[in-house]
Amino acid sequence: MAIERNSSRIAIMGAGSWGSTLAWLFSNHGREVSVWVRETERVELKKEHRHPKGGATVPTLVRISSDMSEAIKGVEVVLFCCTSQSMREVAGKFYKTWQTLEANGNAKPVLVTCAKGFELPSLKRMTEVLKECAPGFAVAALSGPNLAGEIAKGLPTATVVASEDQKAASAVQVALSVTSFRIYTNDDVIGVELGGALKNIFAVAAGCVDGLGLGTNAKSTLLTRGLVEMMRLSGKLGAKPSTLTGLAGMGDLFATCSSELSRNYRLGKQMSQGASLADVINNLGGVAEGVWTAEAVCEMAKNLGIDLPIVMQINATIKGTTTPEHAIMTLMTRPLSSE
Repeated sequence: MAIERNSSRIAIMGAGSWGSTLAWLFSNHGREVSVWVRETERVELKKEHRHPKGGATVPTLVRISSDMSEAIKGVEVVLFCCTSQSMREVAGKFYKTWQTLEANGNAKPVLVTCAKGFELPSLKRMTEVLKECAPGFAVAALSGPNLAGEIAKGLPTATVVASEDQKAASAVQVALSVTSFRIYTNDDVIGVELGGALKNIFAVAAGCVDGLGLGTNAKSTLLTRGLVEMMRLSGKLGAKPSTLTGLAGMGDLFATCSSELSRNYRLGKQMSQGASLADVINNLGGVAEGVWTAEAVCEMAKNLGIDLPIVMQINATIKGTTTPEHAIMTLMTRPLSSE
């Protein structure tokens, strides 16, 4: 098939679980892939072709470098697979490096955030951070029901690339689409980013529900009311309702709230069974963005004057000011209301 012979050149910033999975996926489908990592990670990747904290095996064809200039030279798409809290640092390093390359005639790539969260304490979305750090670049967000563990097995999924620049979104769609990774475009950047970030909070809650053995009815109630809270906040911030019922909203919510492959789900489940937050995070093998996202969203809700009861209880559980059992009881005994 023609799409399998795509020769797009892609740079990936970070080789954690998601970054290494995308490097594996695109390299195995004919893309020219380079991965930028910090020097300590580069040594391990060169030796084992796998990130020290886990993830997919990175093919030998992938260029692994701690030299940003080498990693991004001549690429068409740059995927930022770093954490939400390191996005500003990595994007700033990219832009500083790019200024030298641009002087030598390199064309600007599209910058794509693959991180699902908000920067603290600014509460900014990842595309907002990218725009600030790398002015003049087309920016997009990639988000959907994309559990890295399943993608690394070659299992099919779909995702969304959102940008205010539809030419940029289409370019990323063509560059990244493969038979097992179907990409849709969307112009609702706010909705796509919020869907990807907010579902992490409810994945923590879902883990708590399952860890406590509360059953299918409770889980269904959580997902339904969680989606209401996602739409309540997203609508207030300018997102389209249809986006939250699509792949980047409902689709991602369902995936991460029902799978042990989700770090946020595992965090909630293990905490509900008595593990401390510090111990869980230490054993996860990667970042659980829901920890930071819950804090950010509580601050947003306060600023906007909106009620997000599940988010509030999960944030309190993460911070240790309540227990999963007490959080559930608090939610169940709220004043009665209409749906």
